[in-house]
Amino acid sequence: MVFGSGDRDSLRQITDQLSKITTELAAVRQQVADQQHTIDQIRQDTTAAINTGLAEVRAVARDALARTNETATGPLAHIGNELVAVRGAISQLEGQLRTVTRPVEAPAPDPASASVENTPLAPAEAERRQPAPSQSPAAIEEPPDLIVLRAAAGISAANLQAHRDTWAFLVKHASSDPHFHIPGDVKDAADIVNVRISGPSIVAALIRLDQVGRTDLSPVTRAIAGHLYGRLAGAVQEIIDNPDHRIEAEPVKITIDDRARPAGDEQ
Repeated sequence: MVFGSGDRDSLRQITDQLSKITTELAAVRQQVADQQHTIDQIRQDTTAAINTGLAEVRAVARDALARTNETATGPLAHIGNELVAVRGAISQLEGQLRTVTRPVEAPAPDPASASVENTPLAPAEAERRQPAPSQSPAAIEEPPDLIVLRAAAGISAANLQAHRDTWAFLVKHASSDPHFHIPGDVKDAADIVNVRISGPSIVAALIRLDQVGRTDLSPVTRAIAGHLYGRLAGAVQEIIDNPDHRIEAEPVKITIDDRARPAGDEQ
């Protein structure tokens, strides 16, 4: 079969049409690629904007929480310190009142009443007239161990851990001493107080607890004061027996939390 000129024209037209279709397809592919690039760029910009916004929101929220904690914690700590100071002032006033109201020594009996005074008393009356053991002059004048006090004075700072009621008792009876300093930072968690006290404060606490433990009229108060004195003096005695003069030595730790040994736990 022989192709004529008409066939050649048809083939040329078909070739031209295929070339145009190929060019148009290439243009469509380029448009699709450009649109995909634009979509990817929009997605990246949107993600970056969202992340930036979330970061700013988180920063604002953290700042608000920090300000809220600072606003709430500051006044509470200040109120707690003021309460401790008020308790100390009340304790000091109580000590002054006890000093003012101390009984005056009775005058020497005159000879006319000597016969009456020498009359034997009934057992109940004789027991009633006996002076209270806690008010005996020997007990009042007996000072604490000076070696323990001097060792306590050498402590730069000690970490004291106790129940907040125990700490309140200690502050109440020791704050009347001018050398006892109430610390500004008192950490209270689950009714347990963690506080750092100085050596002079320990000396003042030992002296006051010793006096209260021997002279107070309440047996409960004497028992608590005597126990706290023993724990503080015991911690100081450990320093006397095993001194540690290293520069990087751990601070003294005093924990008032007695408990029984678990059953079956051998020492």
